[in-house]
Amino acid sequence: HSTTVAGVANTWGYGAMTNSFNDIRNSKTMIIMGGNPAEAHPIAMQHLLEGKELNKANLIVIDPRFTRTAAHATEYVRFRSGTDIALLWGMLWHIFENGWEDKEFIAQRVYGMDEVRKEVEKYTPEEVEQITGVPGDQVKRVAELFATQKPSTMIWCMGQTHHTVGTANTRASCILCLATGNVGKPGTGANIFRGHDNVQGATDIGLDVVTLPFYYGLTEGAWKHWSRVWEIPYEDLLSQFDSKEAMETPGIPLTRWFDSVSLPKDKIGQRDSMRAMFIQGHASNSIARIPESMKGLTGLELLVIADPHPTTWASLAVEAGRQDNTYLLPVCTQFETSGSRVASNRAIQWGEQIVKPSFEQKDDYQVIYLLSKKLGLADKMFKKIAVEGDRPVPEEVLREMNRGSWSTGYCGQSPERLKAHMKNQHKFDLVTMRAPKDDPEVGGDYYGLPWPCWGKPEIRHPGTANLYSTGLHVMDGGSPFRARFGVERNGKTLLAEGSYTQGSELTDGYPEFTMA
Repeated sequence: HSTTVAGVANTWGYGAMTNSFNDIRNSKTMIIMGGNPAEAHPIAMQHLLEGKELNKANLIVIDPRFTRTAAHATEYVRFRSGTDIALLWGMLWHIFENGWEDKEFIAQRVYGMDEVRKEVEKYTPEEVEQITGVPGDQVKRVAELFATQKPSTMIWCMGQTHHTVGTANTRASCILCLATGNVGKPGTGANIFRGHDNVQGATDIGLDVVTLPFYYGLTEGAWKHWSRVWEIPYEDLLSQFDSKEAMETPGIPLTRWFDSVSLPKDKIGQRDSMRAMFIQGHASNSIARIPESMKGLTGLELLVIADPHPTTWASLAVEAGRQDNTYLLPVCTQFETSGSRVASNRAIQWGEQIVKPSFEQKDDYQVIYLLSKKLGLADKMFKKIAVEGDRPVPEEVLREMNRGSWSTGYCGQSPERLKAHMKNQHKFDLVTMRAPKDDPEVGGDYYGLPWPCWGKPEIRHPGTANLYSTGLHVMDGGSPFRARFGVERNGKTLLAEGSYTQGSELTDGYPEFTMA
């Protein structure tokens, strides 16, 4: 889903689901394009079916395969795999041709739609049918439903993202929402079904090759920000790298990790080839090029797999012929440990330990701590985190996240507030996900305090259930778009003049910013 993060963030500010599974119940038209929640997200599917049956909503499934989800659709659209953008542009052709776009929303909150309109003109019904295989009258029918029977939501999973043009696919989906004004209100938005516990949290915390935690980049300013949070001098962090250039160079993405083993050094954009790989919580079957992965596994000097089960990495290693320097570390399941986890809708839950670990299993906290101790990094790495025995305290880990993530709004979800939510789950409304304002423990909160949850926990920001809702005060969960590319381009402002949250002192939005 990293393609989703890039495409969505560069459209309107945050690379995450705009609304929530529960909020889909408010939709009048739902398009699922690139997902099969009936099998992959059964809880989310329950909300979709409730919306269809109780709200009499249109459920449109666009997929090359007739899936179990498609069996529930009010309209099924079969199209050629890989032609997502052409189909979306074809829908926009009908929307613009018939005047179904939300002109007021575009004028007030959208930059660059005129350029999109010019590009869309090329995608006539005849051209789109030739590319996608979808008849023109069906494309028109779906476009009209999405644009006129609102609120409408666009839903996707990895059917859109696992392409070489995955980021462009997700941007096109967002543009469809913008053109029809389906952002920032209940029942609208880009509802992206992420992987299960805890993919959204892994993204937020920066488990990729291009960012530090909470979407800070790899620039000197970003490193200095985290050096302040960790109370480690920037120079000490820099000393861990061969050079400043290496410190600020993105790593090898997971999809082509094997290239860093098998290709010549001058072809991989790194200072050296990969020699060791430590795998924690990942299965190899998400990588398309399995034969190349097997070749890469034979070239590693060290392979460590930390997982509750012998995963496909282990089976591939055996099949590839690895016999030495291969270790399988038994790690606890989520039921044998505790800590915070983030759902697709940016909401955070606190998980408690249900059963004790079996035999000599360690949980993920212990694995990281013991590894850092062997490497001589534990004193610095856990300087601000309490450690009991060989296990970092999960509550302290979350507090460190809170201290460093003010630009994302990951700062108001203290362990105490999250535990109160788990204790009082029955008080939250099923659809709005909000607790009664007069409740003494969770009054006015949205369940899980979905980020952004601004300020310190003492401020008691309720969280943001639906992103980009200007009809609410920021302290009530409202938020505008965030300009990602400065405040002006070609002499035109990128800030939405006249579009602002209730009670805001700024009347034209605000730019993305980081602390230098």
